Amino acid sequence: MKFKMRFKLQYATMAMLLLLVSSCIERSNNTIITVSNPTDKDRLIETVKVDLPEHLSGLTSLVIIDKESKKELLTQLVDENADKLSESILFQVELKANETRQYILKEGKLTVSAGDIKTFGRFVPERTDDFTWENDKVAFRVYGPTAQRMVEEGVKGGTYSGGVDCWLKKVDYSIIDKWYAGNTAEPGYYHIDHGEGLDNYHVGPSLGCGGTGVMHNGELFTSKNYTAYKVLRNGPVETKFKLESASFGPDEQEVNQLKIGSIELGSNFTKFVIHVNGSETLTTGITLHDKTGVINVDEQACWGDYWAPHAGEELGNAIVINPKYYAGYSEVVSEEKDKSHLLMHLKAIDGKVEYYAGFAWSGSEQFAGKKEWHQHLKQFAQQIQSPLLISIQ
Repeated sequence: MKFKMRFKLQYATMAMLLLLVSSCIERSNNTIITVSNPTDKDRLIETVKVDLPEHLSGLTSLVIIDKESKKELLTQLVDENADKLSESILFQVELKANETRQYILKEGKLTVSAGDIKTFGRFVPERTDDFTWENDKVAFRVYGPTAQRMVEEGVKGGTYSGGVDCWLKKVDYSIIDKWYAGNTAEPGYYHIDHGEGLDNYHVGPSLGCGGTGVMHNGELFTSKNYTAYKVLRNGPVETKFKLESASFGPDEQEVNQLKIGSIELGSNFTKFVIHVNGSETLTTGITLHDKTGVINVDEQACWGDYWAPHAGEELGNAIVINPKYYAGYSEVVSEEKDKSHLLMHLKAIDGKVEYYAGFAWSGSEQFAGKKEWHQHLKQFAQQIQSPLLISIQ
């Protein structure tokens, strides 16, 4: 009887030790990510990027769990140098004013899927050579070398423009493939609202919403169609891509740019990082279409917006700039079609500028109106100037 009792006690002690060792190993393999909101405003749906610690680097199955709620978050592994080994991970947080939350990063099987609600972008050979990208809020497209050549050769259907087109969505799921398939079967399909939104935003040779150019003697010289593209990563949290373009500018000045664009889930904006040669400044902006809207600029917060009636709805296009790149704004009103713009000027730092371009469409019901959109712009500008504080242990 004593032998049996002693055996049971030893077995229980060993089991407890194994459990304790297992728990310690699990804790040692976990990484705690602390994220803090340094502002007195709530931060809604913001993306966090964290470099992977050495013991997790290169793994293909990692999870992030909210330490307090125990909820697993949607994540995206990032392979920046394309060596097939992940160096960092993306996830999104919501933080109240001045709030701090902790997240557990560990090896594990993913159970959260984005489904159709994701970021997405691709080259579109079935529509000349568009390049398009989207998230759950907005969609955009730009035009390629074939579309430019068609215009230069007088072929119908081309587009000569370095401007950015806006696709106005009513739904949070991906629509790019569906709308292009519809347009292939029935030309003009995506210019009609079938319940999901439509493309009725005119770009032409203008900047559209966030195209680029350079100023010379008070005149805007816009960039040309992109010449080459590369998708750097494709959702679900963030889609990132690279666009090359031919040189542009006045005869006596040759300007070259390499454009890196990215869009995150939950944002109404595309972020553009542009590497520029041949100029110490760059200009972005918003077309004023038929000039029936109102321009709003907040120079302290460094954003400019054009809010206008739009085919029975209302549309607000905006540019938001990190203050260190901001170099003022100007307005151009012309009787010539597609020449009227709100221009936002940027100064290059180490050959680079950064800005955000996006929009709010009343048909999507994402914002109640201009007032709410402008409140969002103010908060978004504050987020750029006061990023989340992140620590890892």
